[in-house]
Amino acid sequence: MRIDLGQPLGGRHKEATLLNANGDTIHCSDEGHVGDGHVIDPPMVSEVEREKDGPNLGRRLLDNREKNYATDGVSGNSSKNTEPHDGMEFESKEEAFSFYREYAKSVGFAAIIKASRRSRISGKFIDAKFACTRYGNKREPAVDAVAEPISTTDIMAIPVKKKRGRTNRFGSKTDCKAGMHVKRRKDGRWVIHSLIKEHNHEIFPGEAYYLRRHRDSYQGDSHGDTLHAICARTKKIYDSMTRQSSGCKKSQSQKGGLRSQPKNDQHLRLDEGDIQLMLDHFMLMQDQNPNFFYAIDLSPEQRLRNVFWVDAKGRIDYGNFGDVVFFDTTYIRDEYRLPFAPFIGVNHHCQSFLLGCAFLADETKSTYVWLMRAWRRAMGGHAPQVILTDQEEALKEAIAEVLPESQHCFCLWQILSKVPEKVSYMINQDDNFTKKFHKCISKSCTAEQFEKRWRKIVDKFNLGDNSWFRSAYEDRHRWAPTYMKGIFLAGMSTVERSDSTISFLDKHVQRKTTFKEFLAQYKTILQEKYEEEAKADFESWHKQPGLKSPSPFGKQMAATYTHAVFKKFQVEVLGVVACHPRKESEDGDIQSFKVQDFVENRDLIVGRSERTLDISCSCRSFELNGFLCRHAMIVLQISGLHNVPSQYILRRWTKDAKSIALSRQSSSIILSRIDRYSDLCRQAFYLGDEGSLSQESYAIASAALEEALRKCESINNSTQSMDSNSPRLGLQDLEDVNKGNKTSKRDKKNSSSKEERDHQV
Repeated sequence: MRIDLGQPLGGRHKEATLLNANGDTIHCSDEGHVGDGHVIDPPMVSEVEREKDGPNLGRRLLDNREKNYATDGVSGNSSKNTEPHDGMEFESKEEAFSFYREYAKSVGFAAIIKASRRSRISGKFIDAKFACTRYGNKREPAVDAVAEPISTTDIMAIPVKKKRGRTNRFGSKTDCKAGMHVKRRKDGRWVIHSLIKEHNHEIFPGEAYYLRRHRDSYQGDSHGDTLHAICARTKKIYDSMTRQSSGCKKSQSQKGGLRSQPKNDQHLRLDEGDIQLMLDHFMLMQDQNPNFFYAIDLSPEQRLRNVFWVDAKGRIDYGNFGDVVFFDTTYIRDEYRLPFAPFIGVNHHCQSFLLGCAFLADETKSTYVWLMRAWRRAMGGHAPQVILTDQEEALKEAIAEVLPESQHCFCLWQILSKVPEKVSYMINQDDNFTKKFHKCISKSCTAEQFEKRWRKIVDKFNLGDNSWFRSAYEDRHRWAPTYMKGIFLAGMSTVERSDSTISFLDKHVQRKTTFKEFLAQYKTILQEKYEEEAKADFESWHKQPGLKSPSPFGKQMAATYTHAVFKKFQVEVLGVVACHPRKESEDGDIQSFKVQDFVENRDLIVGRSERTLDISCSCRSFELNGFLCRHAMIVLQISGLHNVPSQYILRRWTKDAKSIALSRQSSSIILSRIDRYSDLCRQAFYLGDEGSLSQESYAIASAALEEALRKCESINNSTQSMDSNSPRLGLQDLEDVNKGNKTSKRDKKNSSSKEERDHQV
């Protein structure tokens, strides 16, 4: 079974992810009853098993899980044909509730777990009460809205907000006493201790489908039972992970990092209580927003090995700014106390933001493959156009496997930062090395020029046997600016890390930062980023940037770019006066110019097409930053063009970068309720992000939601009140009715218009 965690659940539904070593995902939801917390317990796979079984391993795991579920549930369909009675026995609490739920379906009411109790000595469940959903009294009038409770055993049950005063013949509270009380005997079996069958309200045996708790179980009964079996078997993982947290402290290397672990025992070694603190934080984040995503990787010994999470806003922002992503392993490579590895993006204000965070036990290919799969799933399966990382063989192989459609590049500053370490002896011996190396990297206009200069460096400084220098050359297409034509890097590949927007985490994550300190800093980071973006949004829309020249290029882009981007672009506009262009050649509609830059003291090659208005410069500024350079603009200017061509105005840098219309499917073609629910959730998250920016937008969004909810309740209640003996309308029938109504209204309108014209004549 493979249930996609990317689909958010609403209300109090929680979402937990474990991706096993084969990349399979197992999903568990939890209503939140006291003492009923659950975590997934997936079958774990070792690297040896993976290599031996290959692609058949996933199928073998699936078969094993199905066998386990078959033995964990109620045998056969006996629950559907048997009424409960005092003294009736069950193998487990879960089997008892599954039986009572099936009985409730057949009778015509919905059941929930009202309460459950654990033994103070053993910690095991010893008592449980199941009840009709209409138990208890009506809510106090002061309460505006309540969430309908959800069964922990039914993944299809979706919490629905109910407004005060709403008429609901199925769900209002009547203090119904119907229920079943089960207790655990000393031999481990469960027995019915007491039973009340009588309800104080009308039940609907023929309309069980319309009960919210059962509505989807007819379509996916096996999903609910399977999920319940998973949840019943997963408590022991939290227990195991908690023991790991309380019993193991972090083993420090001399540098204070997470190292020196035996290869057969790779797992996170956190301080006492850190794992429980982490899981509590995840649950809290999902309570606040069900679009929060996390994934956990366990070792064959069920010890925490890797963990990944991303907040709801990061998942939303990826839809707008997921073209370029930086995966930073600096904190792991430099042996920080926390093996922290963030995914970082850049928004339209040149502000960096988190697209996910991870703690990793090691830097092997299998770990990176697990992480990339979890991250891609969190982002809806969409790969970025470009992913930037450090130069690392394990990362290269993992990204090639999981993100084959992405352009994998290395950050320039990471390559340059390794030069003093890898060729320190050469730098100390000859001062000319740094100058020549910088000239090769920064001032080579063509690939031929780059390779010629590189060979000269290798020959002059005897670097032919230097393995790192050789590997850097072999990977030159992934990092050297000369080879970046057509690859947009969003300003994240700079000469120094401190110059890049990705360095914002450095002030929050120190070498000796503990997890508790990190968690507090993480909350601060998110809050700061939200406030920075909201402030920049307001200023870009309500204030005009200062123009420092009368250039038409500046006037054009001042109204389009955000302030932060325009500030960078205006530097290029002002630099146009320091450039001198000269036409070198012309081949058809392709013109080539040599531009002398007096500020940078170098010559650049600019190519331009008169037919398509395409233009490119050997400085690769557009690829690195996403806006035209001074060299391109001076060529446009002498060619009689005074506006930036539209293909060089990237939407991701404009004020309305986040105003991209949502791609919505027509409700008439979404046949599954779960798919409709997921689609509405995605739209709601976007609405929440935009509607929360100001009090005015919040009021508009709230009013729109109230109106939409009222209309949905009206149509749903009218559908439920139809005579059960009447034939139910199918999807096509409803479409025909809607078409008929529209046609009727259109005919009436046309008829009215015709009468008016006749009257005027």
